Amino acid sequence: TARAPAAPATSRPRTVEAIFRDFSARRSGLVRALTSDVDDFFDSCDPDKENLCLYGHPDGTWEVSLPAEEVPPELPEPALGINFARNGMNRRDWLSLVAVHSDSWLLSVAFFFGAPLTANER
Repeated sequence: TARAPAAPATSRPRTVEAIFRDFSARRSGLVRALTSDVDDFFDSCDPDKENLCLYGHPDGTWEVSLPAEEVPPELPEPALGINFARNGMNRRDWLSLVAVHSDSWLLSVAFFFGAPLTANER
């Protein structure tokens, strides 16, 4: 079953510790999607749908959905179109590719939140 979209965070993390907690929770959601919930994740990535993205949320949940329509988006955009290669690749290779893109997205989100911090706050 697909996950319901998680509610957006009410505030952006403003300390190194809060950014790390956000990173850790998002990572937990992504790891869950790619391991224990892998069958649900695989089914959510229908190649006949438009450009889908895998999101990890700050509450530890995950979601496969279209990219944010807001310009600029609230967060850096994860890899677009993870669903297109699903049936053209070995399942394990496809999951590894999604995992690599997810790692990159997690780091970009952490840097996005950390960029406004001053040297003392870092």
